[in-house]
Amino acid sequence: METSFAYTERNGGACITGLLKDNACAIVPKRLGDLPVTELFDRAFAGSMAEQIFLPQTLKKIGRYAFYGCDRLRELHFYADTLEIGGGVLNGCHRLKELFVHMNADGRSLLRDFVTEQNGRMMVHCLLSDKEREEYEAARLIFPAYYDEAVENTPARITVSNIHGSGQKYRYCFVDRRLQFDKYDGLFVYEKAEEEVCLAAEIALCRLRFPYALSKNARTQYETFLQERLQEVLSGCLSDGESFKWLLGRFGKDESGEAGLSSEAVKTLLAEASRRRLPELVGLLTNYRHEVLLPEKKKFRYGLTKG
Repeated sequence: METSFAYTERNGGACITGLLKDNACAIVPKRLGDLPVTELFDRAFAGSMAEQIFLPQTLKKIGRYAFYGCDRLRELHFYADTLEIGGGVLNGCHRLKELFVHMNADGRSLLRDFVTEQNGRMMVHCLLSDKEREEYEAARLIFPAYYDEAVENTPARITVSNIHGSGQKYRYCFVDRRLQFDKYDGLFVYEKAEEEVCLAAEIALCRLRFPYALSKNARTQYETFLQERLQEVLSGCLSDGESFKWLLGRFGKDESGEAGLSSEAVKTLLAEASRRRLPELVGLLTNYRHEVLLPEKKKFRYGLTKG
């Protein structure tokens, strides 16, 4: 069953006022009748069962509380052309974990508005078009979680607000609705100090795999962090085969061919991959042991190591 919409004409475009039929995947069309869809009215999707919502490039305005109470919503797709938004748009969207933003050369979008309304951990996919106008994922960003703890100082009759987590800092990486990648990357020092290794590693991994506007210094800090904690990071990525393979391929050995993991580390990872019944990763680690670690042992045995 497709989602269908109630709408009215407004300023030469279609303004969606509500849903006639709800659905888990809601694709808002570019046109309704003979009119381009240009606006979502206040509370247009309020209480919807949608898990994914796709907004059209024609959309210019999102009204107040447009997605209020969409507690099943996991993904929201939108275009940079939409630049007017009301307050409370994502109130009650507790399961929202991913944003897909179709960027343009200008760099401005509603990304700041969306991530500042949510204090949970959020993954953002930034999509750009190449010279052939084919879209690709240029950047993948993590906005960490944070929470505000109010502590009452009874004798002084005041309440002190304490912010926990680095997520609030990351939400201030915007200037004129443009994400400042240098500011984003500069906050990693706080993330690795305040969060668990695997959470910080996800940020580093995303920036290295999708290195849009990544400076040399930022690249080095991310690479160093992952190299120094490679076994722990790989252990945390066992459930994400794609990331595991990328990490092992990138840091499993250096430019001279020397192993980035010890025999004991590989043995531990193999045991865990076997326990979880991950045959692809077991095979990958077994090959790594034979192709990288065993030649290292032979070099050592015959005195062929450096120096």
